[in-house]
Amino acid sequence: MISSDFKEIESLVVSLISIINGKRVEVIRFDCTKREEMNVHRFYNKPPTKHYLKKEKSYESIEEFMNEIRQKWTGYRLKYEENYLC
Repeated sequence: MISSDFKEIESLVVSLISIINGKRVEVIRFDCTKREEMNVHRFYNKPPTKHYLKKEKSYESIEEFMNEIRQKWTGYRLKYEENYLC
């Protein structure tokens, strides 16, 4: 979400959702809100983890998160399957 004056990003979400055994599963999510700092939810960990990141709410951060998911999505998915399907 962009501020009403279009000068800053107030909240954002970049997420990897996969179909595993016929179900939609969120594997990893980078997000922040107007009140909460940037963080990453690693649902592929068992139990899932949440860590805060020292990142700005910016278009550069969005691009960085998207690139990370593009490059590592197979590993994240495999880790999810290892932790929850075995």
